[in-house]
Amino acid sequence: MTDTIERPEAVEAETNLPPVNSRTEIPEFASEEEFARFWQTHSIGPGLIEEGRSDPEVQALAAKLRGSKERQRPRQPRQPKATFVTTLRLDADVEARLRHVAALKQVPYQTLLKQFVSERLYEEEKRLGVV
Repeated sequence: MTDTIERPEAVEAETNLPPVNSRTEIPEFASEEEFARFWQTHSIGPGLIEEGRSDPEVQALAAKLRGSKERQRPRQPRQPKATFVTTLRLDADVEARLRHVAALKQVPYQTLLKQFVSERLYEEEKRLGVV
């Protein structure tokens, strides 16, 4: 038994077709027959595939053919400000109240805590004439 797979001659012949690596290499066709003859004697090269990946029009057509929505570019993640980690010991009832208020505001409790600290710090700075 061998590890190689026998390939039909037609598939082997396809790999020997000259590749088309750019749209500029594709001529204008007068008919569908000319189009079919051209692609029977040529293959899609890696350059043409890369062109299609970066072309929104091609991506929209591919999505339409797949029956799905147009693929959106992934959003760039927001770059967080430089932060540092600190430990804060709170009484159990203060933590419970903080979590409850955060849940009512639908924000993470740590985010709410940072907001409280920032707001109170600003008030104290105003009182001291720093700002």
